[in-house]
Amino acid sequence: MPALSARLIPSSLPLQAAAVAAGVVAMAVASRLSVPLPDGVGVPITLQTYVLFVMAGLVGGRLALITVLAWLAIAALGAPVLADGSGGWRAVTGHTMGFLVGMAAAVFVCGRACERTAGVLLWTAVFLGGHLIVLAVGWSGMISFMSPASAFEYGILPFIPGALIKSIAAALTLRLFSR
Repeated sequence: MPALSARLIPSSLPLQAAAVAAGVVAMAVASRLSVPLPDGVGVPITLQTYVLFVMAGLVGGRLALITVLAWLAIAALGAPVLADGSGGWRAVTGHTMGFLVGMAAAVFVCGRACERTAGVLLWTAVFLGGHLIVLAVGWSGMISFMSPASAFEYGILPFIPGALIKSIAAALTLRLFSR
């Protein structure tokens, strides 16, 4: 049986456009569902990566990347679609830019992997790898304005439990779609 995303990727342009629009809305909603972290961190815990990886598994790497790029373009134009309702060029290019770039890279990598794999354990491993990409690129962006140790303390450590939980949840969600 082909991988889930290989079976679900819309074939027509109107369906692909609808999938992108739905993904942008889902990312915007997931951005609003956040848990603030202590002052100085500036990056809240959100459901963005959960939606990111479900989307990657459902529509594959190319279409998921287009969705994330559309979401980021809309944010750059000022729409309040990022964490805590932020938007605008400064929000996209500010101290969380590394995390946003990491999301674009991770959704493509994970989406391509999901086009070739199936099963909760494999998807969980793929999504843990995706979280590693997001966090590594986010950390590299944070070290441009704080020490590497502080960036690790504030930009990586608080997100590890959520990364594990969201990776498992995204894989289980895909399992529901594969039935």
